[in-house]
Amino acid sequence: MDGRSHLTRSELLSCLELSKALTAELDSDRLLDTIFQKVSALLPAENWSLLLLDEATGELRFELSVDLDLEMVKDIRLPLGEGIAGRVALEQKPMVVPDVRKSEFFSKTVDQLSGFVSTSIICTPVIFGGRTLGVIEVVNPRSLRDGALALLELISDYTAIAVENSRRYQRIQNLAIHDDLTGLYNTRHLYQSLTGLIAACESSRACFSIIFMDIDDFKHVVDTYGHLKGSRALQEVARTIRESLSEPAYAVAYGGDEFVVVLPGYDKSRGLQKAEEIRSRMRQTVYLSNLGHEVNLRASFGVATYPDDATELKELLSAADRTMFDVKEEGKDAVAG
Repeated sequence: MDGRSHLTRSELLSCLELSKALTAELDSDRLLDTIFQKVSALLPAENWSLLLLDEATGELRFELSVDLDLEMVKDIRLPLGEGIAGRVALEQKPMVVPDVRKSEFFSKTVDQLSGFVSTSIICTPVIFGGRTLGVIEVVNPRSLRDGALALLELISDYTAIAVENSRRYQRIQNLAIHDDLTGLYNTRHLYQSLTGLIAACESSRACFSIIFMDIDDFKHVVDTYGHLKGSRALQEVARTIRESLSEPAYAVAYGGDEFVVVLPGYDKSRGLQKAEEIRSRMRQTVYLSNLGHEVNLRASFGVATYPDDATELKELLSAADRTMFDVKEEGKDAVAG
């Protein structure tokens, strides 16, 4: 008999409401809040957690938890097959454990770290299109009746759809503000974020700097090695820039062989120092080495600072751009501001 036949009318209606709420939500933060509220009401327990799978590492991490300090467990990683959650994720089969002391799969890691005492667990996989996205684990549920597992399986099904929809939405959003080639932000994001940054600095009387940089003689690289390797070189330069920055600073692929770096909180002196750091890193890097070449790339840098050089977005970008072109005319491979 299908375990879902054990569900009450009230539980089925609640699941329907949950499905509507989850599948309609694309924002990941609000999605998790919805799961948090609905599951707590449907499956009373001492705690329950949503663990999501990092496909790159094959490990589960705590994404959401009720009555368990998420800060305490956020760094815990459970490999596939480890613990009850890891076993469920690996085998893609639910597991009901009335007494964890009698389970060969139970891991004490979380209990030892949190001080929580687990006695019973219901765990179901969150699966979409045959892929494991994660698991939902209910610890010390008030009831282990047949309907509890069926209810959790329904919730897991809805959660899988919602998580996948949210991830796809995030990927689309990410593509909208990032450059396809380099992975850096694109000009659309640059103008949007600078508008907000200028407004914030205007009210707080803070400053920020931007760097306009252009690779010197890049046409020679393309003419010598071809367009495909030229694109690869741009990707490697983007990595050099990225490795030079720490948040909230960020870089933008401005077009062709030009880049813009935004440095919140940087005055002119610090902006010049950061530009010199990027310039130095480029001089120390050999590009296209993985393709059997030894290419040395240089760049010209112009720095402009808000509000010293300009208070309007276009004027600020133009100031940095003009300064960069002055460097080009005076011999290239230098920083000015």
